[in-house]
Amino acid sequence: MTAKELLELLNSASVTIVHIMSKEAFKKYRIKNSIWIPFYRIEEHDFSLLNRKNIIVTYCKEESCMSSEYAAEILRENGFNALAYRGGVSEWKALGYPSESGTSEC
Repeated sequence: MTAKELLELLNSASVTIVHIMSKEAFKKYRIKNSIWIPFYRIEEHDFSLLNRKNIIVTYCKEESCMSSEYAAEILRENGFNALAYRGGVSEWKALGYPSESGTSEC
């Protein structure tokens, strides 16, 4: 998934954007409307915060980080419609796309 494609879906109620890095990274900078589910929880098959009816988009730090792709693959193997945004926060921030920071419900 490209940054532009994700931007077009950003405010859709049928999309869940998942920040898979640390809680500290989530608080510092995240794609707008993201929720925090660390990669290890996805690895452990803890899908309790996800709606199977939604498109799930995972992301991490940057394109070289494969965790977002691995997380999306695990989700697909478990019946989710999941995609990875490989550009991560590095690309998103460079593009100046909508973001958030600070404390949020995790």
